Amino acid sequence: MTKNMEDIQKEGVDPKEKQQEEEALKEKEDKEIRNEIIENFGLKEEENSELIDKLVKENKEHSKELSTAIRQKIDWRTKAQSQTEKKEEKKSQTSVQEKTPIIDEELDKKLEEKFNERDLASMDLSDELKSEVRAYAKAKGTSYREAVKSEYITFLKQKETERIRTEEASVTSKGVSIKAKRDFANLSEEQIKNLSDEEWKEYKTWLKKTQE
Repeated sequence: MTKNMEDIQKEGVDPKEKQQEEEALKEKEDKEIRNEIIENFGLKEEENSELIDKLVKENKEHSKELSTAIRQKIDWRTKAQSQTEKKEEKKSQTSVQEKTPIIDEELDKKLEEKFNERDLASMDLSDELKSEVRAYAKAKGTSYREAVKSEYITFLKQKETERIRTEEASVTSKGVSIKAKRDFANLSEEQIKNLSDEEWKEYKTWLKKTQE
C-alpha cells in the first residue's frame, strides 16, 4: 500500500529526501546511461567509444556506492523507528534516541559526498580542476556544482584553456620549424630511400630547382 504524505511526516521522513532516495535507488540500464552521457557531453558513438565506455563504468560505480549508502541509512532509520514503536525499556529508548542523530548525521554526510562525487564525475574537468573544486567546496561549505559556478573556479578553467591552446600552438610551431629546416643537399642515399611520400615530393621539387 502506498503511503501518503501524512504517513511519511509521522515517520519523521522528509518527503523530498524520500523521493531523492527512491530516484537514486532506481537502476538504469547501460543503454540509458550511455545515451545520457552521449547527450550531456556531445559525444559521438563511433569516434568516442572508449571514452563513453569509461564514463559509463564510472557512472555505474558511483551509483552502486550511492545505493549502498542509501540502503544503509534506510536500514538504520527503520531500526530506530521500530525500537521507538516497541517502547522498550527507558534505558534502551534513551540509548537509541542518543545514537540515532549521530548515525543520521554521519550517513547524511556520506550521502552528500557521494552525490557530490557523482556530480563531479559527470563534469568535463581535468583532474587538477576537480581537486580545486573539492578544496573550494570544502572551504566554502558548498556543493561541487555551486563551486564550479564560482568566479575562482571559472577563472582557473579559463587559465587552463589558455595554457592548453598556447602549448598546442607551440607544438605546431615547432613542427613547422623543424620541417622547414630539412637539408636535402646533405642527405645520404639511405636517407633518400626512407623519405616519406610528402618528403619525396619536396625532395624532387628541390632537386629540380638545383638543376635549373
